[in-house]
Amino acid sequence: MQGFKGTGWALRAAELAAGTSLLALAPAAMAQVAADAPSAEAPAADAPTAVPGEIVVTAQKRVEKLQDVPISLQVLDTAALSNKNVRNFNDYAKFLPSLSFTSYGPGNAEVYFRGLSNGNRLSTGSQPTVGVYIDEQPVTTIGETVDVHIYDIARVEALSGPQGTLFGASSEAGTLRIITNKPDPKAFSGSIDLTGTSVANGKLGAIGEGYVNLPLSSWAALRLVGWVQHDGGYIDNVRGRPAVYPTSGAVRDNKALVEHAFNPIDTYGGRAALGVDLDDNWTATATVMGQDEKSRGTFGFKPSVGDLRTTRYFPESQKDRWGQAALTIEGKISNLAVTYAGAYFERTAQYNSDYSDYAFFYDSYYAATPEYFGNNFYNDQGTLINPAQNTTQHEHFTKLSQELRIATPAKDRLRLVAGVFYQRQTNDWTNLYIVPGLAASQSVTGLPGVNYANIQYRVDRDYAAFAQAAFDIVPGLTLTGGLRGYRYDNTVVGFFGFNATRSSVGEALCLPGTVGRYGTQRPCDNINAKATGSGVRHKLDLSWKIDRDKLLYATWSTGFRPGGINRRPAAAPYQAEKLSNYEIGWKTTWLGGKLRVNGALFLEKLDQAQFAVTSDQNGITDIVNAGRAQSKGVEGDVTLVPLRGLTLQASATYAEAKITTDLCKYTNAAFDCTIPSASGSPNALRAPAGTRFSGAPKFKTSASARYDFAVEGGADAFVQASVSHLSSVSSSLDVTEAALIGVQPGYTTIDASMGVTTGPWSVSLSADNLFDVRAQQTRTATCAIALCGPESIVVYPLRPRLVSLRVGRKF
Repeated sequence: MQGFKGTGWALRAAELAAGTSLLALAPAAMAQVAADAPSAEAPAADAPTAVPGEIVVTAQKRVEKLQDVPISLQVLDTAALSNKNVRNFNDYAKFLPSLSFTSYGPGNAEVYFRGLSNGNRLSTGSQPTVGVYIDEQPVTTIGETVDVHIYDIARVEALSGPQGTLFGASSEAGTLRIITNKPDPKAFSGSIDLTGTSVANGKLGAIGEGYVNLPLSSWAALRLVGWVQHDGGYIDNVRGRPAVYPTSGAVRDNKALVEHAFNPIDTYGGRAALGVDLDDNWTATATVMGQDEKSRGTFGFKPSVGDLRTTRYFPESQKDRWGQAALTIEGKISNLAVTYAGAYFERTAQYNSDYSDYAFFYDSYYAATPEYFGNNFYNDQGTLINPAQNTTQHEHFTKLSQELRIATPAKDRLRLVAGVFYQRQTNDWTNLYIVPGLAASQSVTGLPGVNYANIQYRVDRDYAAFAQAAFDIVPGLTLTGGLRGYRYDNTVVGFFGFNATRSSVGEALCLPGTVGRYGTQRPCDNINAKATGSGVRHKLDLSWKIDRDKLLYATWSTGFRPGGINRRPAAAPYQAEKLSNYEIGWKTTWLGGKLRVNGALFLEKLDQAQFAVTSDQNGITDIVNAGRAQSKGVEGDVTLVPLRGLTLQASATYAEAKITTDLCKYTNAAFDCTIPSASGSPNALRAPAGTRFSGAPKFKTSASARYDFAVEGGADAFVQASVSHLSSVSSSLDVTEAALIGVQPGYTTIDASMGVTTGPWSVSLSADNLFDVRAQQTRTATCAIALCGPESIVVYPLRPRLVSLRVGRKF
C-alpha cells in the first residue's frame, strides 16, 4: 500500500479506526443481554437459512434469499464467478443483462442500467447514473469504474432500477455491488491458482492468485488474499505514412514508436480482513485492500489503419492505484440490529496520451488560413514548430463515507431499516495539453510547453437520512415503503483555458486576487462556484408471495443524481436529475426447484435530464438540464437443471431508452431549437425527440450450459459453453455526429471451458471469445469528423480470443 499521495490515506485510516473504536464501546456496554448479532454477509438467527444452491443477498441491507427480494436483481455468486472464469469488470458485465457500458481500457468503463447512459465523462461533470460499491462503501467515480480483480469474492449483485431509498445519490438507474468473502473463525481454508494465458494477435500472460483464511481463536479470524497478473497486449502500433504539417513544414513520423502488441497490462493487489467477536453480541470486521495497475499503449485501433492496428506519435501509458480501509461493526441493542459502516477510499490515476491527430488534421484543414491554427505554435526564437500535442491527466480521488443504521427483526410483521449517511468525496484533477518546445509567451503561465490546462479541485458532500418499512398486510401480502431525504453541497475551484495572449478563455478570466497564489500549480482561479440542493426520494412496493416458490411485485420508485457546477463561469449550475420507475416483476421456482424464472417489466421516466452540450464559448462543454427521457422494456433470467449435473442458464434485457424532448445545440426552457443562444448564435437540432441514448444496446442476452460429471478414479469433470449477444449501439446522441462516426455493430461471442478436479487439485482449459469476433465496445473519434474525416475514427474492441490454462490447489 506504499505510494499513495502524501500520508492522507494512512492518517484517514487511523482516524477512522480510532473514531469507530469509540463508537463500538458504547453499544457493546449496553448490549450484555442482547441476542447474537447478524452478519451483513452471513445468515443470522432471524435471517433465512439457505439450502444448497440457494443464493443469499443483502440488496435491501438485510440478509434475504434472492427469490424473496422484490427487486429486479441479478447475482453472480462465488461458484458462478469461478465457473464463468470471471476476473475483471468486462468478464462479469457480459453476464448481467441489464448492465451495459462503454470502455476506453482497464479502469475506464462507464456503467449504465436499462439503457440510460450518462452522456458525459467530464471530471467536473455529472455524477454517474449507477452507484458502484465495494462491500458497504460507494466507490463511484465519473467515467472510471473501479476494476476490482475478482478472486475470493462472495458475489456480484446488480440491482436494476432506482435504488435511491437505501443507496442514495448515483444509484439513480441501478447499483452494482462487489461483496468480498469475510474471515471465518470456524475453519482454516486456502487456495492457490496459477494461470497461463495467450491472446490472439498478442503475447503471453500469466496470473497468480491465492487466499488463506486463518482462525486466530474461536472469536477471531484473519483472511488474506493476493493476486498478480500480466496481460499480453494485442494492439499493434504501426508506422504511419510520413507527412508534413502544412504551416510549419515539420515532419509527422512515428518510426521510433512502432511496436507489436504494445498495450500490456500489469496488475497486483491484495486484501486483508480481520474479523473479531467483540463479545457475545457485537462483531467488528476491519478490511484493508488495494490494487495497482499499469499499462502502456492504447486499447483502441483505427479501422483506417487496419484490424487491431493504430498509429501513435507519442508514448502512452496509464497508471491506476487505489486503496480502501473499511470498518464494519454489527450488533444488537434489545431486538434492534445495529450496523455502523465506515470507509476511506483513495485512488490515483495517471494517463499519458497521444493527441497529435487533432493538431495534424486541424493544421491541414486550415492550411489556407494558418493564422487560425498553425501560426499559433512557435518557440522562444519565434520559429514555427510541430504543433503536435500530447496530454497528461492526473486524478487524485478520495472518498470518506459513514453510515449508521438499525433494523428490526426480519420475522416481525412490521420490519424497518433506517439510518443516516454522510459522504465527502474529492477529485484533484490536472489535465494538460502539451506542445514540446512551445514558447513561454504562448504557454500557460508557470507551465512551460502547456498549450491548454484544466486544473481543478472538486468537493462533493452528501448527507442523507433514510427509512424503509415492510408491513405484512396478511400473510404473503406485503406493502413496502421507503423515504430518503438528501442534501448535497458541491464546490469546484480551479483554472481552465489558455494563456491570456492566446484566447479570451483562460487567464483572461482570472478572478481578482488569485493571480500567482498557487505558484506553478496553476496561474490563477477562473472557477470558484458552489451548488447545493436537497430533496426527498421515495419507494412504494406491493409484493404477493403466492406460495413459497412464487413472488409477484409491483414497484413505484424514484432515484436522483445531484446537481453540480460547470467549469465555464458564465454557465449556470445544473439541477438534480430525477427518475421515476414503474415496475412489475416476478420471481418463480418450478419443478421442485429445478426451474427458476425471474423477470420484470419496467417504465422509467427521467426529468431534468443532465446532458453534455457544446456552449457557444470556444466550444466548451457544459452540463445542462436539457429535457426529459424514458426507458421501457423487459428483463429476465431463467435457470434450468433438467438432469443431474446439467445446468442451463439464460438472461436477457430489452430496453428502449430514448429522449422525449428535442435536444438542441444551445438549450432553452422551451426545448425549442429555433431560439438562438444567449449570445445570439444560431441554434440547431442535435437530436429530435425519440432518439435513442448512445452507448447502450437495445437488446442484450447471454446463455450458458454446464455439465458436471464424475470420471474414473474419483475425479470430477465439467464442460461448459456460454454465448453472449448485444444489438447495435449508437456512438453519439447527436444524430449528425453519430452518422459520421458510425454505429457499433451488434455482435455474438462464445466462450468455452472444460476441467477436472481430483482431491485438492484442479485444472481447467478455457477460451474466451472463442471465434475471435472483433466486437466493438466503444466507437469514437479523436477529433470532430467534420474536420478530421474518417481517419480519426477509433474502435475500442472486445479483447481478442484469450486461451487460459489454470491449475489450482485447495488446502
